[in-house]
Amino acid sequence: GQFSENETNEVNFREIPSHILQKVCSYFTYKVRYANSASEIPEFQIDPEIALELLMAANFLDC
Repeated sequence: GQFSENETNEVNFREIPSHILQKVCSYFTYKVRYANSASEIPEFQIDPEIALELLMAANFLDC
């Protein structure tokens, strides 16, 4: 393909700090785990210190 990701199976997110990307991935795991849960869903914890960076990452990733 014409994208390097097709050859390396690697995507770089230089704009997003690793601790924020880790939280985004944790949210994806949380979302899948509780998607069809009939039991009470716990609140996804977000530290106020990273809330703005997390919002900007979500906007950048369009999710």
